[in-house]
Amino acid sequence: MKRDLISMLDIKDELKELIDLAMTMKGEWREGLQFTPFKGRTLGLIFEKPSLRTRVSFEVGFSQLGGTSLYLSPTEIQVGKRESVHDVGKVLSRFVDIIMYRAFKNEMMMELAKHADVPVVNGLDDKEHPCQAVADLMTMTEIKGTLKGRTLAWVGDGNNVLHSLLLGAPVLGMNVKAACPKGYEPDPDVVKKASELGKKNKASVQIMTDPREAVKGADVVYTDTWVSMGDEAEMERRLRDFSPYQVNMELFSLARPDAIFMHCLPAHRGQEVTDDVMDSPRSVVFQEAENRMHAQKAIMVRLMGKK
Repeated sequence: MKRDLISMLDIKDELKELIDLAMTMKGEWREGLQFTPFKGRTLGLIFEKPSLRTRVSFEVGFSQLGGTSLYLSPTEIQVGKRESVHDVGKVLSRFVDIIMYRAFKNEMMMELAKHADVPVVNGLDDKEHPCQAVADLMTMTEIKGTLKGRTLAWVGDGNNVLHSLLLGAPVLGMNVKAACPKGYEPDPDVVKKASELGKKNKASVQIMTDPREAVKGADVVYTDTWVSMGDEAEMERRLRDFSPYQVNMELFSLARPDAIFMHCLPAHRGQEVTDDVMDSPRSVVFQEAENRMHAQKAIMVRLMGKK
């Protein structure tokens, strides 16, 4: 039976093992040890939204595992427009062994996974970004060790990255405090599911509007861009609404002295984060970016039954 990764809920029962595998594979890669389970295999990459990290991390990662990848740009397929999602899924399944889809809409992601006969990995949609969350939790684990009882503070938009972190961090026993402006809160259904996961693992999930309250005493402070791709028409309003949510050194200083700063990138310096935070010794944004590759390698290995 083929497996997909569309939501963090798809891997909640093996999240710790998946992070451990990613860390092991990263260590082996740095030691020059080769692991090539995908020799003769092909990864299909469907991009509706461009991304530096997503494309490079998937292509290089799959190559390190012995396979080849095929990049399909937004103009080449036009999923659901030039060709039905059903037909795209069926045709690609005859050519490639696994599909990464970076989409505008979660509905399209779900439909492609339904019709494809090979594993589909969510490289981002408007609801979740599970690959980013696995890499983020891997990074936190590398630096902090166990995440049980620690606190992640999110400051900013209640977006897809926050949704995946809300569904992932409590599984590992990590508390989440998310400060979002009114009107930009995360999906209530996601918050409800996150709270249920938190109760099972003795972790709390809190949504608030005060960034200072969220950051105070946190082990990790995380922010993301205020104007995501597709939100450009709302730029002026968003910049105004989010201005009190900038992660500057004054706000960051409310976290624990050993707190780390994270951002999934690309960052808009001077908007959601200031240079002194972004470039501080406690910023781990580039380690976090590298870990996208190692986390995704582990994800693909698990989905394809190679570990």
